[in-house]
Amino acid sequence: MRPTLLTGLLLLFSLLSFMYAWMMNSAEAAAAGLGLLVFVSLSAGIFQTNLRSLALSLTVVREADRTVVDQNGLISITSAITAVTGRLTASFDDVLPPGALLVSGSPAFTAGRASYRFRLPVIGSSYFQGVRATCRDQFFTQTLLIARGAELPKLTMYPTGITATHFAVGQGSGWRAVEFDRPALISGYDTRILRPYAEGDSVRNIDWKLSGKHQELYVRLKMDASGGLPALFIDLPPEGTADELRLHFAETAVGALESLNIGENFPVVFFKGAADPEIISSGKTSVILEKLKETENTTTGEHLFRLRHPSSLVRETMITSRDPTKTELRVREIMRECAGRKPTAFESKMGSISAEMAKQTHITYVTAALGDLSHMTYLINETKRHQRHATVFVAGAAGTPRETKVRTAFTLAGADVVEMV
Repeated sequence: MRPTLLTGLLLLFSLLSFMYAWMMNSAEAAAAGLGLLVFVSLSAGIFQTNLRSLALSLTVVREADRTVVDQNGLISITSAITAVTGRLTASFDDVLPPGALLVSGSPAFTAGRASYRFRLPVIGSSYFQGVRATCRDQFFTQTLLIARGAELPKLTMYPTGITATHFAVGQGSGWRAVEFDRPALISGYDTRILRPYAEGDSVRNIDWKLSGKHQELYVRLKMDASGGLPALFIDLPPEGTADELRLHFAETAVGALESLNIGENFPVVFFKGAADPEIISSGKTSVILEKLKETENTTTGEHLFRLRHPSSLVRETMITSRDPTKTELRVREIMRECAGRKPTAFESKMGSISAEMAKQTHITYVTAALGDLSHMTYLINETKRHQRHATVFVAGAAGTPRETKVRTAFTLAGADVVEMV
């Protein structure tokens, strides 16, 4: 509690009165000084009483657009406050959780409301520190933190990042400025049931999309090998791909590899366009990471056909109207021209691999989807022909002009899930 200028002047007059009374032996001056002291003391008591009443009457309601966020995630807050100020003049400010960084808006209440956004870099659970109230009257002023009943809502933040990211891309020491939480983002075939989060569950099994929607943590339970083993197909980016996209692709591939880990080894098939594929066991992590570092393009002497698989074209033309368009007529013409085409070496090799994977019922693809997509659409269609589940993760296409084109091509080929990561 601090005195105002008026209180300071009253105390000064009281001091001068006592000095005059001592020097002149004046009872009237002593009484005047004592009266001023009593008045200031009573004013202090009244100020403290009003301050206590204000603190007890204060209520604050905060609305957050999300309460479960990833590291450095943005949170938007709208706060409303009510309080009985009495004879006090008061101003209020929201006090952010420890470590929070204000991005926009202001936590100061104007007409009882405040709107702002901040980042939350602190891992774990966080609470608001309360409301800072600055109160004053004619004689005193005080700033206090009111925390009782003013700390909600609870905010939960979990870290992001991929372990071994720099091993996968050969980056050496240090981390990128932007990290991607691939194990948490990739929720492919290996999930079959959702349930509320329980103490002891792995953070990597949390479904962030569902948790954010319902404001409560949910986890996805992985299925075991009794439902069929997985297989991972990695379509390596072509030569000349930007380093940033290569790193993004490697993170996605490593995240997919980790998310498919159900205790048994499964095949990881590497290929680059229409080149001959290479199969590596998922247990050979070091070999897989070395494979992801490759930058040289694999050459091949034959060209894969540039059309989608014939059966996917059939599905597309079956929904045409009685009066086909020029595009539909052209599709039918191309289908007739390609009738009886012999399979390429790539198709034959992939057909043999697919036939050997009798236990692999869920196939996950990781691709950058650059250039020609015919090899990918062929593989996806073959996956569906064998009645397997096909999940495709496309690295680096999210938010780009080619996103719609890539998603449409893979969906028409029969992919069950197409995720842009």
